[in-house]
Amino acid sequence: MIDTNFGKQYVLNEAASLSISELYPGIIQESEFMPITYPKVKITQIDEGKPLGFEIELELEPELKLPRYKGLEVTAAPGSVSDEELEDQIDKIRKNFASLEPVDDKKPVAQGDYVTIDFNGVIDGNAFEGGSAQDYSLEVGSNTLFEGFEDALVGMKKGENKNITLVMPENIGNKNLVNKKAVFAITLKEVKKRVLPDIDKGFLKNLGEYKDEEDFRKNIRANLEDQKERNRKGQIIGQIMGKAMEGIKEEIPGAMIDNRVKQIEKDLEEGLKKQKINKDNYLKAINITEAQFNEEINKRAAQEVKEYLIFKAMEKAEEKNIKPSEKEIDEEKKNILEKYKEEKESNKVKEYLEKPGGMNELFVTLKRRKLIDLLISSSKIVEEVKKADKIDKKELWTPEKDKKEEKKEKKLWTPGPGQTKKESDDLNGK
Repeated sequence: MIDTNFGKQYVLNEAASLSISELYPGIIQESEFMPITYPKVKITQIDEGKPLGFEIELELEPELKLPRYKGLEVTAAPGSVSDEELEDQIDKIRKNFASLEPVDDKKPVAQGDYVTIDFNGVIDGNAFEGGSAQDYSLEVGSNTLFEGFEDALVGMKKGENKNITLVMPENIGNKNLVNKKAVFAITLKEVKKRVLPDIDKGFLKNLGEYKDEEDFRKNIRANLEDQKERNRKGQIIGQIMGKAMEGIKEEIPGAMIDNRVKQIEKDLEEGLKKQKINKDNYLKAINITEAQFNEEINKRAAQEVKEYLIFKAMEKAEEKNIKPSEKEIDEEKKNILEKYKEEKESNKVKEYLEKPGGMNELFVTLKRRKLIDLLISSSKIVEEVKKADKIDKKELWTPEKDKKEEKKEKKLWTPGPGQTKKESDDLNGK
């Protein structure tokens, strides 16, 4: 009946389609090919009672010919922490618990003081949005308000009035006001100074289980050193990758870049959706057009794909030197599981690590880490001696960060399907 209604050829074609769908994953896995596009299938034999014959055409990941990547000269900031950096970081932590106390009414305002002010601004005699406020609290020197505004407060005393004229900067939200002169009438109502707490038992109790001030300082230094060492590694690898990318002559497949662009856009869309932010509003907030945004996404995608292909080529070239031993794999498992205090969570992660997907990711992570260590150890490192070269303030470790999240390492992007995000997070201790 089926043959009569649909035809023998239709039945054979359907059977062939099902067979190829089932066979294709195994063929790819066995061949270890890395396709970057959907396969084009051509059936070469499809007769009843005979083996199915078919050909698959694929576009594969290219194997890059690497330029010299070992023994390169790179510059790097030192991994040690100076006493000055340690004290700066401790002061930043103390500032989080500082109190504000009134100063003498006759004392003039200085940088770092906290003031309460009224101000009224006009342009051509007319008030404008954001130009006026009552009982406005401000840290002098924080660059919160218009450029030059806070500098004008320095030297004022409580109860004093002052008029100032400022030229509106280019980074102001309302572009119609750029370069226009605004006159502000300011009344200084209160002045306070920030008083840092002493490093005593009461202060340390807010931060964690520290025995005393010496133990606190020791931990701060250790965490700063860890942060600087990771920054140092990133700096070195960034230069090695930059030089390697310059030496790559092969053209990167457009399909890989397009796939990465789609993934970046999808991730962004999901992120904005979670925050309930419209894409148009997001672009306005970062002051960029959609054309500029798309250009940046394409640049980022192209660079990430190129980085991935370079790392993969390096891994192949150094395969014998970076293959993790059974001992290293067992130690890594142990380190991961030690992060989980609850037995339920620990067992869940352990179960994932025993699965092929978990084992594979563990193997890949260790292999990449060993490759990075190999690249760094083989480099000719010239130490930077710039005094101003410090850790980015945003990246500095504080005790609060340890309570909120584990320190994370930037992971190299890799294409294609893998484990679920939840499984990946479990493996990486997130």
